[in-house]
Amino acid sequence: MLTATGWLLLISSALLVAAGRVFGAAELLAVGIAGTTVAVFSVAYVRVRQPLRVTARSLRPLQVHVGDDCQVSIELSNPSRLRSPVLQLADSHSFSTESPSDRTQDRMQDHVQDRTQDRIQDRVRLPETLVAPVSGRGEMIISYRLPTVRRGLLETGPLALTVTDPLGISTRRLESGGHAEALVYPTVFPVRPPPRLPGNTFDAVRRSPMAHSGDELYGLRPFQRGDDPRRIHWRSSAHHDELIVRQLEEFSHTHTTVLLDTRADLSDFELGAGAGERFEAMVSAAASICRASQHRGDQVRLVTTADFDSGHGSDSAHLHDIYRHLALASPRFGSLLGAVEWLSRGQSGGLVVLVAASVDGTEPGSLTSLGSHFSSKTVVLFAGGRPAPPAPPEQPPPAFIPGTSLLLVDEPLGFADAWAAHTASGENAPVMSSPVESTAPTAPDSR
Repeated sequence: MLTATGWLLLISSALLVAAGRVFGAAELLAVGIAGTTVAVFSVAYVRVRQPLRVTARSLRPLQVHVGDDCQVSIELSNPSRLRSPVLQLADSHSFSTESPSDRTQDRMQDHVQDRTQDRIQDRVRLPETLVAPVSGRGEMIISYRLPTVRRGLLETGPLALTVTDPLGISTRRLESGGHAEALVYPTVFPVRPPPRLPGNTFDAVRRSPMAHSGDELYGLRPFQRGDDPRRIHWRSSAHHDELIVRQLEEFSHTHTTVLLDTRADLSDFELGAGAGERFEAMVSAAASICRASQHRGDQVRLVTTADFDSGHGSDSAHLHDIYRHLALASPRFGSLLGAVEWLSRGQSGGLVVLVAASVDGTEPGSLTSLGSHFSSKTVVLFAGGRPAPPAPPEQPPPAFIPGTSLLLVDEPLGFADAWAAHTASGENAPVMSSPVESTAPTAPDSR
């Protein structure tokens, strides 16, 4: 493909050839033919020269949080015996919250998701960089840091190679190499775990009557200085030819359930970027509460209104499973009432935290069934500063359960500060003793 300089040379050469034939000037004719020849040879040059090939591509680490950097490494090889020309390289990347299972959803759900994902599925090409020539049959590795600006599936590649002749008359652009993927987890704030309300100790601590001194067998490990000799496991010690001790862990857990409201509200997401920021803040809030609870030693469970249930777990693998789901979470159809009923049928006790943008009056009393199943309840409501629409007289106000701690977050980025103040108050957190009308915005429930 000719560059702007190449087209200028070709047009000028054609005019000189035409002028030479019209006026019978051999000099103009010779200059025009020479310019045309140079343009043709430049095109042949970029066609014949074999550019570098991408032999391998890696993206590390494979799981990061928003704000962390990924290291992209690309291995290039020169398939020709000749020295490669100077090349321009440009890599591309994209962020998406679309998982493979999303492609099997119905068209209506895909239409709703497209409204919120069009901005993040566009492929962005990084600025071009020059690469020094590589000797024949040689190899080289280039690497760069790629910042993560949003959660989702990060995909890099393919690599765009641009070959230009020495005179800059023609250029050839092609893509090489495959893709590499990494998962970007949502932002996790260093917050404290949800507090227990006064007098609610149900399911806070459970001990096994089979355990010695309130401890459970966690595993075996080599003997270390200061270990109790009574915990030496002699059979394993004889087998490994070294002292092995029993590693005990106290069986004391709080069951913490985080209910994330992922209902898709079409009118809400038509408002623009503000609604998207609110949903991202809700996802980050759920991830932060899960992480804080897991670090405290709780049995953590994530439930969403889109029929997702992670189950209880306290290890790092379970927390990463929750992160993986939250990384690809997107607004979709669901029911808050259905999620609450699902929790009510499951295991009772412990703490429950509802993270929602609105608890509307179309589901009056939808949270009431949680009152007899969980000892401590917290509702984190992301109001977003949007004025509430006038409610019809026959529509009852949002009903909260007695004994529920309500936390209003007015700004999407203000969760960390609001939650810090909420947990700092600890036992003195605001508790709603009776159903009252909320000042948070309400919206029709999507089913």
